[in-house]
Amino acid sequence: MSKILVTGATGNVATRLIKRLAARGVEVRAFVRAGEKGKFPAGVETFVGDLADRERVRAALEGVSKVYLLTAGTGLASLEANVIAAAAAEKVEHLVKHSVQGAQYEAALFGRWHRAGEKQIEQSELPFTFLRPASFASNALIWGGMIKAGGTVYGPFGEAALPVIDPEDIAAVAEKVLTEPGHTGKAYELTGPASLTTAEQVEIIGKVIGKPLSYVNVPDEAARKSMVEMGMPAGFADAMIDLVKVLRGMGTIPTSPSVAELLGRPAGAFEAFIRANTAAFQ
Repeated sequence: MSKILVTGATGNVATRLIKRLAARGVEVRAFVRAGEKGKFPAGVETFVGDLADRERVRAALEGVSKVYLLTAGTGLASLEANVIAAAAAEKVEHLVKHSVQGAQYEAALFGRWHRAGEKQIEQSELPFTFLRPASFASNALIWGGMIKAGGTVYGPFGEAALPVIDPEDIAAVAEKVLTEPGHTGKAYELTGPASLTTAEQVEIIGKVIGKPLSYVNVPDEAARKSMVEMGMPAGFADAMIDLVKVLRGMGTIPTSPSVAELLGRPAGAFEAFIRANTAAFQ
């Protein structure tokens, strides 16, 4: 198998995917931005660039047969357009796009941004697979400070129940679709095995660490203010609140059997993820 380019290489999913591919002996080129630090397995090639730089993106695609396209931010569609154009020019054999659960419905800003990228890929006629994961179980790690400080988690999610997924399962699926045939032209909704409210997630964390915890819902504006104060760009914070409103309106987001069907085992439970990461909360 020839080389695979992985963008977003220092993120939760891509770092896990790169380790998996390297363990299989696959040649990997990890696309990172200047200043980003990623610890990759021996043999992984690091390519420094910016997805906004078309010439640099084209250079990153030279000699690559497959791409795992993972981007983020308010300019997601334009960044993906650069990769898609370069992939088409280089006649890439397979492009796997990391999208988001429900992108096909375009109900929230995040979904519309990702669906715009999916449409560009469809129009390019590149062989593709779309992975549409639910909210990451690892998002709970940002509650670590609140839990250590006082045992109360604050958030705007209300009674929305999300089928949170372990990033390791996303990486395992990505590994499979990049290295095995039969996935071209397909879109997979990837979720964990159960839909959980934020209060239920917090309760599970408390059970695992042996500490009584509570969840307090906060107004959207207060949540947005907190996001911005923590360094999140205002436009991205707006998109987060837009997503939260959509999720609250939907109530319980359904699970999908795709992870179990693709991997031949159940999707990892939220509690198992927390047990593997207890140090973040103690």
